[in-house]
Parts: sequence; structure tokens; C-alpha cells
Amino acid sequence: MIFIETLLRIGLGLRFLYSGVSNVRRWPNPVRNAEIVFPFGTKFFGAIAVFLLVGGGIGLTLGLATRAAAAMIALFLLPTIKIQYYWLKTLPHLIEEVRAAAEPARVKFQLIARQAYHSHETAWQTNLLLMLLALYFALRGSVAFGLDNLF
Repeated sequence: MIFIETLLRIGLGLRFLYSGVSNVRRWPNPVRNAEIVFPFGTKFFGAIAVFLLVGGGIGLTLGLATRAAAAMIALFLLPTIKIQYYWLKTLPHLIEEVRAAAEPARVKFQLIARQAYHSHETAWQTNLLLMLLALYFALRGSVAFGLDNLF
């Protein structure tokens, strides 16, 4: 059980660390996502999101300040529910515009549109599951094989 918990913790940490680094490289994408959730301070909230992802990901991966790192991930995931809801409301209208595109591009655009909608349709469920897993580690901490255990 300890080995499985360790693998889950490391896997969760690496998943969010990768996402955080990806958001650093794709800046200002986090700001654009923050615009969906917050009416002001979007650069600040975009930077906070990246900090939560990278810091939480590093902490979970290493088992360092595991409870705080997991809480950072859970806190990051809260606004993603609103972002997923936004896209589920917005994409159907965009898909209608795609259907009106010129013939050569329309088939490719329709495929992209279907995939985008499906991704957001299932992403909120995935994010909810990841939030529950992060909350588990926020309460449980690092049981073994983490830097917390060395201190």
C-alpha cells in the first residue's frame, strides 16, 4: 500500500509539474484562462496558477511539504471547474461557425471542434478526480519515500 501511495503521489506531482512548466512556456495562456474566472488581476492570478502548479508539483513529486503541496494543487483545480463550464457553453457556438467554413478546411475543423468539445466534456470529471486525490494527500501527507520522512 505504501508503494502504491508513493507512486500515486509522484505521478500526481509530475502531472502538475509538467503542466506548470508547459504554462510557463506558453505564457500568456494562463492569463487568458484567468480572464475566464477573474474580472481583474488576470496577470497576477495567471502567475499564481503557474506558481501553484510548479510548486505543488515539485512538492508532491519529492514528498516535500506534501500536505501544503497537495493543498496547492487542490486550490489550483477549484477555478478549473468554471473554465470547463465556460468552454462547454462557448464551444457549441464555435462549432456552428466551423460548419460554415469553406469546404476544404471544414472537415478538419469539424474534427478539431468535436475533439475540443469532448476534451472539455470529460476534463471537469478528471479535474474533480485529481482534486480528490490532491485532498487525500493534503490530509494524509507523505507516508513513505518522500523528503518529509527524512526531516
